[in-house]
Amino acid sequence: MDLSLASTPLAVVYQKIYKHLCHVPIPFNEWDNPYYVINTPHQELVNKLIFYANQVSVQIDQSACMSQDQQYFNTIHEIYEKNYNGDPAWLNFHEHIHLCEKNNNVERYNFLHIDYREKSGMLERPFDFDWLRYSTTKIKAGDVFVRWAELGKTPYTYWKNGEPNDSTRMCELIKPWLVLKPKMCIALEDIDTLKNIESHEFESWWKQYSEIWCRHWNIPAWTLIDIFSAVIFGKVEDFEKIKEKLKNSITPTKILQ
Repeated sequence: MDLSLASTPLAVVYQKIYKHLCHVPIPFNEWDNPYYVINTPHQELVNKLIFYANQVSVQIDQSACMSQDQQYFNTIHEIYEKNYNGDPAWLNFHEHIHLCEKNNNVERYNFLHIDYREKSGMLERPFDFDWLRYSTTKIKAGDVFVRWAELGKTPYTYWKNGEPNDSTRMCELIKPWLVLKPKMCIALEDIDTLKNIESHEFESWWKQYSEIWCRHWNIPAWTLIDIFSAVIFGKVEDFEKIKEKLKNSITPTKILQ
C-alpha cells in the first residue's frame, strides 16, 4: 500500500521512526487482524487467554471469563499491570484479556492496527501535547493515525469497567497520553470515536476526580475529547484492497520507505 504523509509535526516524527522500522519485520499476530474477533467464537478466545496466562503462571477462572465478568477482568488486568517486565508473553496475556472483554470487541473491525510491540521500545519518545492541535474524533476511511496506548486505562475505560472510586488507585492506573509509541492504525471505514460514548454519565463522574488526577500528572486538563482523540499523520487510498486482503488472512509483513 502507498502511504502519503500529512504536513504535520507528527508526520515528520513518524518518517524518522520508520526509517529504522522498515528493516524490521512486523510481528503481526493473528489477533491483530481486525476481522479475527468477529470470526472467533468467545469460547476459543477464552481458551487462548488461558493458554497465554499459563505462559506467565497466571491461573484463570474460565467461568468468569465466559460470563464476561468485568470485575474479574479488572483483577487479572491488575496482575498484568503489576508484573509486566517487557517479556512478550505478558503482552500476549494482556491483549487476550481485552479480546475477551465485551466492551472492547465492538469496533475492532474499524481499523488495522500495526504494532511492533517490544521491538520498537528504543524508538518511543515523550508525547508532545502540542500534537493534540492536530487531533480529531472524526476519522475518515484510509486515514493513518495514532492514539493513546499506555500501560494503564483511560479515565473513561476506568469508569466503564467499574474500577474503584479511589483517588490513589485512579492516579496509579489512569494515565494521560505520556509516550508516543510507534504504532499506527489505518481506518478501514469512517470512525466517530465518540459514537455510543456515555458522555453525560461519564463527565458527571469524572468532574469529581479530574482535578486531583490532573494535579498528580501535572497537566492542566484531560477532557472527554482528549481521551478519545486520534492524531492523523497520513492517508492510504487503497484501503478497500487492504480490507479484502485481511478478510482473506493476507496480513502485512513490512513497512517500506
